[in-house]
Amino acid sequence: MRAVTVDGLPPFEVAETVAGIRAWQTEAPPVPWSGDRNVRVHVLRQDGEPDFPDGTDLELIRGVVRNLAGYVHAALAYLHAALLTDPGYFGLGDDDVAAYEALEPHELPLSDPDLTFRAGSEWDLRFAEGSIPICDPYGIIVTFDRDRPVRVEDLSGAEDVD
Repeated sequence: MRAVTVDGLPPFEVAETVAGIRAWQTEAPPVPWSGDRNVRVHVLRQDGEPDFPDGTDLELIRGVVRNLAGYVHAALAYLHAALLTDPGYFGLGDDDVAAYEALEPHELPLSDPDLTFRAGSEWDLRFAEGSIPICDPYGIIVTFDRDRPVRVEDLSGAEDVD
């Protein structure tokens, strides 16, 4: 595998991953939720799928990177609404809800976003850090279908692949 250059994006370097998956990554400029850290952008391919950039919606990736702060805010708004609807899913008790109701979405205690793109129109925005119980130990994912957040993925029971 080789590094990949895509117009309008920083170069993607080959990244180490688990057997059966190939990965490339680059970095986008920081957003308010990432502190001073650049935002990692990953592209994953399973065995049998074409190497990046073939089979990739490059316009989708470019659009997300260009409007990264907007997508982070959309993910936070989606998480905020989901948290208030089903606090138990997030590891919260009924007594915790009032504190989160008082927060604006951008005030949720989440940080260190990164992006993962695969073949197709769905992609993930993961907050690697957060003080909501569901975030321990690997963060929380909001999956988008193109421009629309569609679900939250609980990583709290995930296994370390290292």
